[in-house]
Amino acid sequence: MSEGNGFLKKLALYVPVKLLPALLTVGFIFFLYRYFSADDYVAYSVSLSCSLIVAQLSAMWVANSFVYYYSGVKEKSQFFFHCLILIMCIAPLSSLLAAYAAGIFSGAEGAFGSVWWLCVAQMGFFFMSSVCQAAFLVRQQLLAVSVQVLAQVGLAFLFMSADGISYLQAMTALTVGYGAAAAIMLIAFLARCGRFELQGIAGVKHDIRLVYEYGAPLAPWMLGMLVMAAADRFAIGYLGIESGDSYLSLKDLFVGAGGLLSMPLLMLVHPLIIKRFRDGVFEGSLIQNSIGFLIIVFSLLWALIAFVGLEIFEHFTGKPVTAPMGALLVAYIGVFLNCSAVYVQKRLEVHRRMRKLAILSVVCALASVVFAYVGGLFIGLYGTALGVLLGQFAYFVLVGQTVLKKVSFYKGIVRPLGVSLLAVLLGYLLHLVLVITLDAAWWAIVTAWILVFAVLSLLVMWKGIAWREFAGAKLA
Repeated sequence: MSEGNGFLKKLALYVPVKLLPALLTVGFIFFLYRYFSADDYVAYSVSLSCSLIVAQLSAMWVANSFVYYYSGVKEKSQFFFHCLILIMCIAPLSSLLAAYAAGIFSGAEGAFGSVWWLCVAQMGFFFMSSVCQAAFLVRQQLLAVSVQVLAQVGLAFLFMSADGISYLQAMTALTVGYGAAAAIMLIAFLARCGRFELQGIAGVKHDIRLVYEYGAPLAPWMLGMLVMAAADRFAIGYLGIESGDSYLSLKDLFVGAGGLLSMPLLMLVHPLIIKRFRDGVFEGSLIQNSIGFLIIVFSLLWALIAFVGLEIFEHFTGKPVTAPMGALLVAYIGVFLNCSAVYVQKRLEVHRRMRKLAILSVVCALASVVFAYVGGLFIGLYGTALGVLLGQFAYFVLVGQTVLKKVSFYKGIVRPLGVSLLAVLLGYLLHLVLVITLDAAWWAIVTAWILVFAVLSLLVMWKGIAWREFAGAKLA
């Protein structure tokens, strides 16, 4: 009983651990879009993308390997130290790539140095977050992200109160926040480790070889997925496309919201699929029901964004949304495909077909970059958004065809899509009725719409999502 209670306590603590950085990201988007010029926001978004891509690509294969091996190694503190040495060797060199890319695509003064420092800090943060996850240091991780939020928000407002916030100051705030959080998690883990003796070169080589053999095959696939999702940022930053700041700020919000919608489900579904596969069965119904779930919740969220969200965004930022609604919808569909692809590729994952996944992701990423650049060159923002969508759609179809025989197209896509379109139509009619009948301030109409649509959304999710099948798979 006590073990179950301990697990629930750790699970409850993980909610703010995941939620605080997400809320901080959303708050920064609103804040910086309001006070940055169009060029500064594009430079910030592109620079942050360069840093995130390189930091995740360089650190996460080590971090994933650490999580995989940590519970099984006897000398845990020594294994950690060897992985830390590897990260410290990789970080300064790989961050040069992020800095160089940011200097090319962002066009911001001081981008090289600021992105280098940010990338180093993020690599430390990502690695130490995985270390704390493997060692179940949830409270320490919560303290770290709380300090991250306080540091970044505090510095941002300090810079703002002095003389307005600039690109370099925003990058500095991010770097200090990530660095402080990584340092706190490092100190917490070292306190847990206690004293240990260093091994010789042979021991270091052995652990690094283990990490490399497990994590290296993940790197090309991660590279493809990250570049595919950020191709429009590079095209907008390089070509200087009009309304790029408005488009990128909202896509940043879409990406954050998509992660919050899809990640909890993924944490539930992934271990279930692995468990069933080890029992000799590939659980296609879980993939089918997961896609249906995502179709419904993404559709409901789009109704919220389209009918009241953009109006809220404009009032809070004090700037109009200049990006066309069609381009924003294309970007949103791309985010949905990116989140859904993680589920439809599960059959290749469980069969350890990482080489095929890597080839598909890299090829589709290159296609996204080319299409986004060519589309932006000739059509502008629409062309860039469509270019990225083409690459993401190609990847979704190519990996999705591997599970076609295991899923029902009607139950997984057609039926939830029909339910979703009906809900969006009702949301539109509700908004139309409130605007016509209510002679009230904008916020009153928005509040009324949200309250009524929330009830409708709960009904749609209750009836439209296969909760019983999820529960049945869990009990299997």
